[in-house]
Parts: sequence; structure tokens; C-alpha cells
Amino acid sequence: MERTQRHQRDTEREASLVYRAQHGERDAFENLTDRYRDAIRAHARRILRDAEDAEDATQETFVKALRAIGSFDPGRPLLPWLMRICTNCCMDALRDRRRGPASLDRHEYSLCDETLDVEAGVEAREESETVQQAITRLPDRYREIIVMRHYRHMEVNEIADALRRPEGTIKSWLFRARALLRKDLTVALSA
Repeated sequence: MERTQRHQRDTEREASLVYRAQHGERDAFENLTDRYRDAIRAHARRILRDAEDAEDATQETFVKALRAIGSFDPGRPLLPWLMRICTNCCMDALRDRRRGPASLDRHEYSLCDETLDVEAGVEAREESETVQQAITRLPDRYREIIVMRHYRHMEVNEIADALRRPEGTIKSWLFRARALLRKDLTVALSA
């Protein structure tokens, strides 16, 4: 009961901040930015695997959100909308990477990735890198869904809400994304 009431208060507070931001209150938007900056930055780092690019994508997310806040429905949760904007910014950055020259800077994230145990064997690290590479080779739509489902730990219905697609479509895309990953990894890990 108390948890439900707390959630209701948080939802009402967020809706109030969105409404105020839509009416030009800069402090309200900054409050929303402060509230979600860490989640957006973490989401960008998971997709981009580069701290500097993730910071750029985080900033771009909030700039775009500020520009579009007037069209946002304050009755809806803000975080999925921000995540969608962030994902789009990250996809743009990934496309730019493919066009630009290769750089060692983009590997910085893997050097400071706290999820990799220092004692982990070389084989485990190589396998992790192979999986990350396979994910980056997925078509944008499928990569996005894999990241949302397996890195953001979002449920299918949450992904459907964030992408504004039917749950059946999301399930189909997720199935196809996993099949493509499985095929890619079978080839990569057997080589």
C-alpha cells in the first residue's frame, strides 16, 4: 500500500514537473534532467560502449527533449520517452562511427567496464567482446530491442510502450534479433 502511494506521489510530481517545463519553467526541466541523467547516461553507455560518446548522447537527449517537451503527454511516464530519444541519439552516433575512421577511444569503455571481473579469464573476455560485436552488427531495430530487453532489463510491454509498437511486433522482432545473434555467434565462436 505504502509503495503504491509513493509511486502515485512520484508520478504526480513528475507530471507536475513536465507540465511546468512545458510552460517554460527552466527549473522544472532541470529537475527532470537531474532525476533521469544517470539512467540516460547508463543507457547510452550500454549502447555505445564509449564514455565520451555516451556523455554526448546524454546531452543531446536532453537538448532534444527540451525542444520537444511541449508535445509530450504529461500523463505518460517520462523515462521511456527519454530512453527512446537517447536510443535514437545513440543510433545516430553508431551510424557516424561506421562512416568515420576507426579510433581507439571507443574502446575506453571496455577498459573501465566494472562488470568484467579482473580475475576473469581471457576466454571469457573474448567471448564477451564477441557478443558485443555481434550486437553491434545487428540491424538498428534489432540491436535496440536487444539492448532494451537484455541490458535495460525492460519487459516486452515496456519496450512496446517506449517504441509505440504492439507487443506482438516487439516479440517478433525480439525473436528475430535473437535468431540473428545466435547465427552470428555460432559462426564467430566456432572460428
